[in-house]
Order: sequence, then C-alpha cells, then structure tokens
Amino acid sequence: MGDDQSNSELEEFKPKGAIAFFIVLMVFFTIVWFTLYFELLSRG
Repeated sequence: MGDDQSNSELEEFKPKGAIAFFIVLMVFFTIVWFTLYFELLSRG
C-alpha cells in the first residue's frame, strides 16, 4: 500500500533549512558568548 515508497522518501529527507538554522543559531550564540567573555576579561 505504498509503505515501501514512503519509507524510502523518509530516509532520503534531509531538513536542510532546519540544519542551516541550527548552525546559524550556534554561531550566533558563540559570538555572543565570546563577546561577553572578553568584555568581562577586560574589566579585570
């Protein structure tokens, strides 16, 4: 009843947009973290 076709479609599916969003989010949080870190280091 089409189960084989739907399973192969699910295996080939890659959420490129979600992965790209996650990578951008991680880069953003890394930049914010290092900005705050170096700001606190500069205060002594």
